[in-house]
Formats: sequence, structure tokens, C-alpha cells
Amino acid sequence: MLEMSTPKRYQLPAGYSLLQTAIISRKFLKNPIEFVVKSMTLFSGTYSASLGLNKKLITTQNPDFINYILKENHKNYNKSAISKSASRFMGNGILFTNGNFWLKQRRMIQPAFHKEKLQELQNIIIKTIAEHLTAFPCGDKVDIFPFVHGLSFNVLLKSIFNIPLPAEIITEISHIFSDIQEFLIRDTNQPLRRLFYPITGEKNASFKKAKRLREIIRGIIDQRKTGNKENCDLLDMLLHCTDEDTGERMPEEQIIDEVLILIFAGHETTANTLSWLLYLLAANQEVLKQLIASFAGKNIDDSLNNEYLKATIHEGMRLYPAAWMTERVAIEDDQIGEFSFPGKTIVIPFFFGLHRDKDIWEDPLTFKPQRFITDPKAARSKYFFPFGAGPRMCIGNNFAMVEMSFFLYAFLKEFQIRATGQVPAMKALITLKPDKVILTIQKIDH
Repeated sequence: MLEMSTPKRYQLPAGYSLLQTAIISRKFLKNPIEFVVKSMTLFSGTYSASLGLNKKLITTQNPDFINYILKENHKNYNKSAISKSASRFMGNGILFTNGNFWLKQRRMIQPAFHKEKLQELQNIIIKTIAEHLTAFPCGDKVDIFPFVHGLSFNVLLKSIFNIPLPAEIITEISHIFSDIQEFLIRDTNQPLRRLFYPITGEKNASFKKAKRLREIIRGIIDQRKTGNKENCDLLDMLLHCTDEDTGERMPEEQIIDEVLILIFAGHETTANTLSWLLYLLAANQEVLKQLIASFAGKNIDDSLNNEYLKATIHEGMRLYPAAWMTERVAIEDDQIGEFSFPGKTIVIPFFFGLHRDKDIWEDPLTFKPQRFITDPKAARSKYFFPFGAGPRMCIGNNFAMVEMSFFLYAFLKEFQIRATGQVPAMKALITLKPDKVILTIQKIDH
């Protein structure tokens, strides 16, 4: 007689049933952060949702849970199918891949982002910032976001391709990335749209745009290969990086994939963070005065070692983390504390909630950079995830800190900023974006 196997029982966090998930999905799509924050309060920091008969999702801002997923047991967690959707357009760069292939690529690329290597890019970054600040607008009510976004995009492009690019090519690249990102957001949040793609042609149009991006980058690489000039940019570093085991260089198609990821993941996160920082500084004049005072007698290169500037950037990223959440999927069954869950469960670490948790942070909603100087717990990676954590921590974290430090020093040497009373609305897309940041900007007479 055959024995019937008993289904394995799991102890999932309390949360929403399949029916409840279907009912509340509209609230989530309308305002993801507001919905998740309320759910965190309702379910004490961790909750589950049923996405199908055998498909579960867990969202958490519990630091122990997050550290377990991203660090302690990271080998049991891959990037989920959400990332695979984006990889169809952006290629198989390190942001979307898993397993041995991801590890090989990470090891090849990582040296290009070491601090000593980034020193070669510093003059490029400083020069590009200075050029764009000459056209920065002044006035009583200026929406700074488009200008900061454009500046950050150009800093990244110039750091990847240290060659003169035609203005129309830069504009085309920017528009294509924006269009593909908007498509991916709609595709993820409104899956029923997929039924109409054969009619609307929306998906095919996005594939054509992604193909055009690859053509542009391939053309730049072809030019680079025919020349003998050292450009000291990130493309040079990718073209010369090798597999430490075989000595082989990266194939051209993979270089294109990695360049796409650098642009896709790099420009918007930094632009968002800088825009939030200028809003916070304009609204907190005492902090602004202290930051400007910290520049006294220092040059722009010194800003990389400015303790108060670093604390200011960290505090901005605490309150408005560009990566407000991330996602992983369990490969095998797993257990953390009182909870157990099956393989294929999607886990969402909610960094935004953790960074504002009143049980961890004193006066959590107040902009206080000093906490990162006087409170040893503040910058501990267990509670603070501005660039993610573990082996998949953002590879461009050092580059981002260099760019943000140089920008704030250069900008605040040239402009005075004041708040207008406008509070930017948070747009929780792939990154945490302000809808607009309206400030009073005045040029400083030197």
C-alpha cells in the first residue's frame, strides 16, 4: 500500500490572503510606500501576501530578517523573475544575473570601481559638474529635479565614454532609458496590459528601442577598438578587465550588457538622492550652514574626506533611499526565527521602513546628519542599507559617493538655496523619485 505524503507545513508571517491581496492591490499600486508602511504597522514589521495558490511573498523591515536574506544565507536567494523581465531589454548584466555567471562578472568588473581606480575618473566628474553648473537656473521657484537629473546623467555618460558625444545622441540615450523604464513599471504593475501588446505594439516598440541602445554602444566600442588612445574611462576598464581564472577578456556583447546596466542603475539613483538632499538642506538651514562651514579652507578634492558632508549624504539616503526596497526569491525552503517558508517565496526587504523605524532610530523623521558622527549604531550595516548589502551590494557605491560629494561642494560654493514650502511627493518607481523639487536658487557673487 502506497503511503500518502503529508504536505509540509510552514509558519508564514501573518498577512493577506489571495482574495485580500486582489482587493488591496489597487491601493498598493496607487501609493506603494504608504500601503507598505501601514501594513508594517499592522503586522509588526513583517507580513506575507498570497500571489497564487502556491506563490507567496514576504515583505519585511526587520533588520535580522533582511541581514539573513542579503548576507548570512545569501546563497539561498536569487534575483527574482521581476529582474528577469528587465533583463529582456537591458541584457544579462550583473544587476539581473544569478549564480556562477553573476559571480564571474562581478569579479571581473569589481576592480574598475575600487577607490584607487576611481581616482582616474575624478577629474572627469569635476569637469562635467562644473560645465553643467554654469547653466543651472536661478529664480524664486525653480524645479531643480530635471537639471540635477540631466547633470547626473551626463556625469555618468562622460565617466563611461570619455569622448565628445553629439548632443542628439545623449538626448536619444536619455529618452530611450526613460521610455524603457516607464514600460517596465507599467508591465510589472499592470500585467493585464500584456494581453493587448499584440494590438498596441508597446512591447515590440520597447524591444526596438533597446536594440537601438545596443547599436549606439556597439558603435562607440568599435571606434574605441580602432583607436590607440587611452581614455581613462569606465569603458576602457571594461575592455581591459579579464577573468582571473582563464585570463580571457569580456565578450563584446557582455560589455554592452554591463554598460547598459551602469547607465540604467547609475544615473537615476544618484539624481534622486541629490535632489532629495537639496530639498532637505534648503528646509534645514542650520544643517546647511554647518555643511557650508565644513568647506572652509578646503578644495573640492578634500570633500571626499569631509566627515560632515559624508554624514549629510548618509542622512539623506536614510530618509529617502533611492533603492527603497529590493527583491530576492528563495531557492530552497528556509527558516528565520519563528517563520518558515517554501522555496520560490519572494522576499522584499523594505529599506524605507527600516530607515525610519522609531525602535531603531532616535527622532527618525528628522534630518540630523550629526547622528552619523555621534551615534556608532547609525552607520552600522545591520540597520542602514543605502546601497543594499552582502555580495550583491551596489557595485557603484564608491562612484556615487564621489559624484555626490563633488556635486554638493561645487553647487553650494556657487548657489544659495532656500525652501519654498513645497514638499516633494514620493514616486516609488524602480527608484524613489521626487515628483519635483521647487526651491529658491540664487547665484553667489564671488
